Amino acid sequence: MPASLGGMNEVDTGNDCVQTYASRIATGDWRLYDDIRTAAPTWKEACGRSSMSNYQNTQSMQPFSGTFSSASKNRLLDKDEYWVAFPEFAHCDASKVTVSCAVPKP
Repeated sequence: MPASLGGMNEVDTGNDCVQTYASRIATGDWRLYDDIRTAAPTWKEACGRSSMSNYQNTQSMQPFSGTFSSASKNRLLDKDEYWVAFPEFAHCDASKVTVSCAVPKP
């Protein structure tokens, strides 16, 4: 989001972010991979973005239908503030050329 709208990690374009894609390995086991169609990450990027399959996108919140996925409830709208934190990744070493990190299920 641009700084003029209150964005904290401003970039000129989403192409300035780390680019990954999600892939399902097995039930409950998803992995993020470097999107090799773009430059390799430097791990100094201010943001990241990932693509996912339609299956992952539609199934991720399916158990909560009506609670989170209802059109009138819990939707982010333009300029809504939010923060995402993943303490499960705190032990991951992003200084290596290939980043491999096992994240335990909560």
